[in-house]
Amino acid sequence: MNDRATKLLGLRDGFGGLDPEEGLASGLRRWVDGGIGSCGEVVCWAPVPVHADDAPGRHFDLTGWECLQTVFHLEDFVPVASTYDEGPILGVDAQRTLLRQGIALAREVGRLAGELSSPIPLRCIVATNETNGTFRFHRIRTDESWLSDDLDGYGRDYVVVIDFLPRPLDRFSSAHVAATQRAALFDLVELIAPDAEKACGRLEYVLENASWSAFDPEDALIEVLFDGCDGGLVYFDREVADPYAIRSRLALLPTCPEGLTWDWYDGDICKTETDLQTYLRLSADHCRTVGTALIGVVTGKNGLVLGFLPSNKLEQFIELAASADAEIVIYGTVEPGAHWPNRPSGRSEINGPT
Repeated sequence: MNDRATKLLGLRDGFGGLDPEEGLASGLRRWVDGGIGSCGEVVCWAPVPVHADDAPGRHFDLTGWECLQTVFHLEDFVPVASTYDEGPILGVDAQRTLLRQGIALAREVGRLAGELSSPIPLRCIVATNETNGTFRFHRIRTDESWLSDDLDGYGRDYVVVIDFLPRPLDRFSSAHVAATQRAALFDLVELIAPDAEKACGRLEYVLENASWSAFDPEDALIEVLFDGCDGGLVYFDREVADPYAIRSRLALLPTCPEGLTWDWYDGDICKTETDLQTYLRLSADHCRTVGTALIGVVTGKNGLVLGFLPSNKLEQFIELAASADAEIVIYGTVEPGAHWPNRPSGRSEINGPT
């Protein structure tokens, strides 16, 4: 999302907090109930029009065809207050409502994309401004985009872009989570979350709504525990993460240990992945001096997820992660000959030389 949308929505309650309290508007539910369909290389709302066989037709490309087939105005289906002065005018509260409803609709459309006979990568675009709110979706294609790379360039709009990517077959999960894995996930959340009751409520919601695109154990933990300044985990984009951003965000976590200092590092640029790993290892070593471990949850290749955990809970963390089938990282230097008892093979990592 662009900075305007971030400020309008607020992320203090995490991404789970973006869902509208009133649920998906009935007008938007009708779009979901109608479903989506694909024909050849294109996807759109069902029923798929006959002319889909000729796509892109007069349009520039397939993505353009899909955008024009799927776009509609959110305010036509979501009741919001507006005024009229030479055109409709939507206030900030109305635009916030439309954004939240659009995000909730995107979750449903992503689920529908995963239920197609051949799940496809799908992008949903939600945007609002003073005159209207729009929703559209299209198949993700590496060589086609109808969206600027710089979302902040849309200076008058609040923009949210949500991508749904099919999981590899060996990582496919459904809403039917085994009892052992389910119990381990709840225990992990209670171990890490500052507000365990709130986080467990979120996990219950995630598991009840798990689908091809929304659930694997790592994603579940990240969605539940990423809770702004009140969370147990923080998320970074590896390509732009630097020491200043990392320590600034970590220092805001309620679990940040007292006595942890950051003045030992005088550089603020991580030019390479090696630089980043070195900084994380050194940070973890300093955490250990105050009885705390720097931990992580494995996510996509461009993501970095970090958090804190008391050192005396590490063994429990590793065992629960194994039961939950969740890939985790424990940062820091490992002394020669040191090992973690009962460390699950292949499911956790320790950063640093052994």
